[in-house]
Order: sequence, then C-alpha cells, then structure tokens
Amino acid sequence: MNLTLHTAVSMLSCIFTCPAYATGVYQCEPTEKAAWLSEVQVSEKLTADGWQIRRMKEDGGCWEVYGTAPDGLRVEVYVHPVSGEVLLINQRGTILYRKQD
Repeated sequence: MNLTLHTAVSMLSCIFTCPAYATGVYQCEPTEKAAWLSEVQVSEKLTADGWQIRRMKEDGGCWEVYGTAPDGLRVEVYVHPVSGEVLLINQRGTILYRKQD
C-alpha cells in the first residue's frame, strides 16, 4: 500500500512540475507578436495559393494550419508568423516539405 501511494504522489508531482511545451513538430524563431500577420491574413495568403483551410492555431511561435494542400493532400502546415512563408508541411507524422535554413 505504501509503495502504491508513493508512486501515485510521484506521478502527480511530475504532472504539476513538468514544463509545458508546444505540441507541434516545428519551432519558429521568436518574433514580436505585434509584427505577426493576423489569422485572416495568413488564411487569405494560403487560399490565394490554392490551399483550403480547416482550422488554424498558434503553436511553437508559428501559425499551425490544418487543411488541404493544392495537390489535394490533407496536411498540417507551419507558417512563419511574420512573412507568411510555408516552413513545414507534415502529413500524419511524415514531413513532406521542410524549408532549408
């Protein structure tokens, strides 16, 4: 019983002390939030390039976009928050495109 209690307490303490990380597979360099393109601006830029947007959120300092690429694949895309440039295209854990630094 004592070992079970000790294990439970250890697990709970880890949950509350572990730092939170971005959930995505890509990190953008830090930029001023005031310089970011809005969600609407990024959506309009991608739509003009033939993308279909399902949803978008901020992740890892980037815009993370879920949608359909111009070639019809359903993908997760990381977009630079200031330039709107596509940095990474990911499909179910497989990186289809990664911008070269």
